[in-house]
Amino acid sequence: MKFGVQLYSLRETAEKKGAEEILRMVSEAGYDGVEFAGFYGKTPEEMLALVKKYHLDPVSAHIGTNAIEESLPYIDLLGIKYVFIPWESKDVFDEPEKFADLGVRIQKAESELKKRGVVLGYHNHAHEFEDGKDRLEQLFAAQPALKAEPDVFWLTVAGLSPVRYMQKLGERLAMVHIKEAGKNPREDAQPVVGEGIVDMGGVFAQMKQLGIEWAVLEVEKYPCGEEEYLRRSLENMKKLAK
Repeated sequence: MKFGVQLYSLRETAEKKGAEEILRMVSEAGYDGVEFAGFYGKTPEEMLALVKKYHLDPVSAHIGTNAIEESLPYIDLLGIKYVFIPWESKDVFDEPEKFADLGVRIQKAESELKKRGVVLGYHNHAHEFEDGKDRLEQLFAAQPALKAEPDVFWLTVAGLSPVRYMQKLGERLAMVHIKEAGKNPREDAQPVVGEGIVDMGGVFAQMKQLGIEWAVLEVEKYPCGEEEYLRRSLENMKKLAK
């Protein structure tokens, strides 16, 4: 199994010190790759030089459907293999006209990405499961080719079992966001992976069973310094993945 970092996790450092500093941090902590959340004002050529310098695989990116076309030069040059839609609001699922428009946007994006051998998927939060609904199920039923990047933190916040939901996704599962949760998930800092309330043992066992190649770390609130968090979480993930 390979390990990456969703660079949104390091957004504050990126704002202060730039893209190269966060790529250095990820590389020195021992990760294999990164998942982009924007390209920090760098050209595709500049970003390619940086990921090569730090020996990181630019495996995936979070890109909204309306920004995929303008991001194609990055996807092409960097060799990004997966693109995940990072967010759609609840009303997009609940209002038929907006849901139909989402379908059109997804089909257009899939058409462009498929030519390149790039997989398109969707990354969940908790609102997709509010009011007793499963809006992901609704989305996947309407879009048979769309893959999933479940976020185990948000599944936990939604009151679901990440392991059971991963089982439900089955072959639709492409990558997994590894994000730990504290006892009060919406308020607490996220503990180091494996030291919170998410069933990480079960999550990694399910990933191994399904042959998922990449675990992507994400964190929004740190309980310690960023570099310490990256290092300790990777140590624990490697143990969980054995």
